[in-house]
Amino acid sequence: MRSLAELNKEESDLNLEIRKLLLNKNTFREGLSDKIAVVTKISTLRERIVKIQREIRERTPDDEFTG
Repeated sequence: MRSLAELNKEESDLNLEIRKLLLNKNTFREGLSDKIAVVTKISTLRERIVKIQREIRERTPDDEFTG
């Protein structure tokens, strides 16, 4: 089982990868298939992030968020 720190790091890394894809893929020369591939990759990364966030929420006591 991964620690909360490892989960947070993985989430951060995935968000960074998404940002890089968005910043590097805004050219007019790329074809439609390239754009679809980027969208598919981002969707897959977002799904992984959602799973990680769910795992973090399940392992974190609720009173930490209520302050």
